[in-house]
This record gives sequence, structure tokens and C-alpha cells, in this order.
Amino acid sequence: MAHQKPRQLRWIIEALAEGGASTEPILLHVDLKSTLGLKPERRGTLAMARALAARYPTIRLMRPRFTNWGGWSLSRLHLTAIETALRLDPDWTHFVNLSGQCYPLQTLAAMRARLAAADGQVFVEMRPFASLPPDDWHLRWHPMREWPHKAIIRPGKRAPPADFELAFKGSQWSILPRPFCEWLQKAPVTGRITDYLSGLLLSDELLVQTLVANGPWRDRVAPHYGREIVWPGPKVMTAADLPSLLASPALIARKFDAARDAAVLHTLSDHLGLPHPEPHPH
Repeated sequence: MAHQKPRQLRWIIEALAEGGASTEPILLHVDLKSTLGLKPERRGTLAMARALAARYPTIRLMRPRFTNWGGWSLSRLHLTAIETALRLDPDWTHFVNLSGQCYPLQTLAAMRARLAAADGQVFVEMRPFASLPPDDWHLRWHPMREWPHKAIIRPGKRAPPADFELAFKGSQWSILPRPFCEWLQKAPVTGRITDYLSGLLLSDELLVQTLVANGPWRDRVAPHYGREIVWPGPKVMTAADLPSLLASPALIARKFDAARDAAVLHTLSDHLGLPHPEPHPH
């Protein structure tokens, strides 16, 4: 899921494709706003995505849609991508959502082994509402309305749902086993959850958590959700973060910016035995 920094998008795709050696299917979505060229850092993102798709046959480009911070569009895209993946490919075992500024901390082979050993657990951050600070966004129960370019907070406060539990939040980045993805497509509770969350601010940090809490995977959550992200931020990782990145139990980290610090990406790609998508900086 990319919206800017085409150079950075190239980094993550090159790592996932392993120079063309990987057969993992990749769904690639570029925010429709990026095609308008309104911000310099967004220009060229769709062109880069198309060039990468032309180079790697495992990539399928999704139709560009508008997505906005805080809006239901992010959650809707997540669900659409899961549905698309289930329809297009019968063989994948885990659905991993990624931003254009992520980068792996493990090889694909190590990831496959780790996920196979997890015995169908979901990798998702589950933070109980009771553990949140009083000023947390989600404790304000903000109603939300979304326009193509922006999500806006509506006045008032939504009442908690009466027909399912909404008591956990966490990172929108997760790793979902295929049986969980198949279950959510058919479970009656999915419709009730999506109907409610489509009008609530920051649903992307609630969606997977709520599906997990209201289904058969409630007690099958991995002890670590597989991501290395530093808050507040998310912080842009630099070479100073390498000791913690290399020692992390996570499979994937975010976020990175090759324009700010390419050295950290070069070191990680060397560590993983991946080719550099561009020359070392002099």
C-alpha cells in the first residue's frame, strides 16, 4: 500500500521479489491522489509501480483508490485486498499487509519457517482499551465522515456497539493466516463490525483486532505481532537503529526513507543477502 516516495517503493519490492527469485504473489496498490501530482514526493509512484509490475510477474496492480488517514477507505482497501488475494491465488498461506516504507528483517525463507511453526496463529497487536492513556483517540469514540480527499471528525460521540465486542486496538499492520481470511469472508459478525467501523475514526487500528476478538482466533494470537515500529512517529529508522533492528524478533520493520538514510537499508539488504536496487552511496 503505497502513496509516495517511488524510490522507497522500489526498495521494498526488490526485497520481496528477491531479484525475481521469489514466487510470492504481491498485490500493489497506489493511492489515487498520487496520480494527481499535487505533492512532489508522490509524483512518479504509480509509474514506478507499473514498471515494477512489468518486471516481476508475481505483482498484480490493484485499481487505484482514494485512501485517507483516519478514514474507512484504509480498512475497506485491506478487506478488498484479502478478497482479491483469495480469489486470485489458491496457494498462499498468510496475508501480510505492508506500506511502501516497510522493509523485511528476515529472509522470505525464514519468514515462511516462522509462520509455519506458528500453527495458524494471527500476528496482530491487541491492546485492551483499559490499558490506553486517557487522551487516546479511540477512547473519544469519534464519529467520522469521509470525502475522497479527507476524513473529517463529526461532532458528538458514538455509543459502543451492542452486538459485538469493541475493546482492543493496535497497529494496522498484521499477518493473517489464510483460514482466518476465509473465515472473515463468511462470518456474520464481519458485516456487523464493518457497518459500525465504517463511521468511526481510525478504523484501521480496530478492524483486525475486533475481528480476532469476536471470532475463533481470540485465543490464537501470536506473542509478538511481527513488526518493529518505534512510537511516537512512526519514527524513520536510521543507521543508529540498526542494533535494535538486527536484534528484533519482528519479521518486518517500518518506516524507512532512502532519501533520509539509505545506509540502514544497504546494511539490512547485505544482512539478508539481497541485491541492492541501487548503487551504494559514495
